[in-house]
Amino acid sequence: MMGPTRAWVLPSLRLGLFVLTLAVILVGVWKARPPRVMTIETGPVGGSYYENALHYRQILAARGIELRIVPNQDTRNILEDVGNPGAGIDVGFVAQDVGADRDSAVSTIGLVQLQPLFIFASAELGRHSVLDDLRGRRIVMPPSNSVTADAAMRVFELYDITPENSSFTFLPLADAVRDLRAGRYDVGVFMLAPENKAVRELAGDSGLHLVPISEAHAIANHLPFLRSVVLPRGIYDIPDAIPPSDTPMLAARVGVVARKGLHPWLVYSLLEAIAQTHSGATLISDAGDYPTIIGAPLEVNPLAARWYQTGTPWIWRELPPALASFVDSDTLVVLGVLLFSGIVVSAAFLAEIVGLMLAAIAWVRRRRGAA
Repeated sequence: MMGPTRAWVLPSLRLGLFVLTLAVILVGVWKARPPRVMTIETGPVGGSYYENALHYRQILAARGIELRIVPNQDTRNILEDVGNPGAGIDVGFVAQDVGADRDSAVSTIGLVQLQPLFIFASAELGRHSVLDDLRGRRIVMPPSNSVTADAAMRVFELYDITPENSSFTFLPLADAVRDLRAGRYDVGVFMLAPENKAVRELAGDSGLHLVPISEAHAIANHLPFLRSVVLPRGIYDIPDAIPPSDTPMLAARVGVVARKGLHPWLVYSLLEAIAQTHSGATLISDAGDYPTIIGAPLEVNPLAARWYQTGTPWIWRELPPALASFVDSDTLVVLGVLLFSGIVVSAAFLAEIVGLMLAAIAWVRRRRGAA
């Protein structure tokens, strides 16, 4: 029969291994807790980037993640800030030409929407004025280092509308909109989502009219970061026909970029927020067009590439974030601990079986000797 020492040691060994395994997992889960704060850099307050971030923040808050928003008038700097470890920016919006930044320290997690280049001109210039008519006028737009200003100046240059023959003023978004409506400028240029409040106000202002870009297809060939789109007649007001006709325009595809190494929990959570915000139809795109990584000009984040194929992985959908993070980042540790525990428990179990068999043999022998 099993001796009293063995009968005590084996259960204690199993208990000890269970406690050790549990302790390793608990410590690992504690250390693997994902961050609960993420910082996003946007355009100015009231702009489309900022409005998008507000939607993301609301969705992420339900997942226990705080999204801190950092507005920036100089939107061309966002890409650099996200890639700069010292800037403290995790994600941001990009819509400019990034052909020279393909090897930057950021990766895209998705293109999220189209933002047209809206060119509003004073009705005093005539309701049928075109881009050529803007040469020599007073033109206002967001700051010179913004995505809007960069795109607008490159488009205007194709029409020989330059600082040498026209007057350009660069103001914060809200100031530019206010001063244009007040008649202080002849033309205002803004790159915003067509649903943006400021765009709707400008479109409905009887003192302004939206300038069509009839050569949009040709310009898109010269400036590949822009796309040709059409804003439908009456999209803002059908009875009053605002705009009064189908309006050809140029638009940039807005992407969300993330610093490399951003925690998977934050990446997957942000992707879910982006999908909820941008998967529906807009005034110039169909439902399901966005978000997407098709045609993304920057390197695609590997986690995002997997997400667009199969969705959020099971462990991040079903497990608590800390446990999912531990399993995802320390899989080998988990498997090693479980394997070691299994081997030891199995060895102890086999030893117990062998001990019982030896005890049984000894008992049979004693019986035979007694007979």
